Amino acid sequence: MPWRSFFQPVLLGLLLLCPMWQGGPLFALPVSTDQDLPPEEREALQKAKDAEARLKIYLGIADVRLRDLLAYTRKLDKENSAKASLGFRAAISGADDCVAKEQADVKNYRKLVLNLHKAVKKYNFNLVQALEKAAEDFRKYIQSAYEVSQRVQDAAEIQIVRFH
Repeated sequence: MPWRSFFQPVLLGLLLLCPMWQGGPLFALPVSTDQDLPPEEREALQKAKDAEARLKIYLGIADVRLRDLLAYTRKLDKENSAKASLGFRAAISGADDCVAKEQADVKNYRKLVLNLHKAVKKYNFNLVQALEKAAEDFRKYIQSAYEVSQRVQDAAEIQIVRFH
C-alpha cells in the first residue's frame, strides 16, 4: 500500500518524539559497552587480527542479539529482552567504534563503512517491523536498540556521501 510507505516513517517519528511531549524519557535503559558482552565474545574481539575481522565479529554478535531480542519480545520475556537489547546496542556501538578507528586508512575505511551501513540498514528494517507488532511493555527494548542502530546508520550515510 502506497500510503503505508509514506506514513510509516511519520508514525515512527511520532513514537520516538512522544516521550518528549510528556516531559521526559519514557524509560531509562543503561548505556551499553563492550563490557556488556560475554567474556568469550570480548576475547574473540581481542584476538581479531584486523578491523575487518572485528567488524565481522561485532555484526555477528548483533545478528544473534537481534534474533534473541525479537524472539524474547514475542515471548513477553522482559529479563531476556532487556539483556538482548543491551547486547545488541553494545555490538552496534562497538562496530561503529571499530570502523571509526580506521579513518586513517581511507580505502579500508570506505569498505568498512559500506559493510556497516548495509548491515545496520537491515537491522533497522527488522526493528521497525518488530516495533509495530510488539506489546506495549516491550517496545522500549526494541526502541532503544533502534535508536542506537539508527544513529549508526545516519553516521555511516554521512560518511558514504563524503566518499562520492
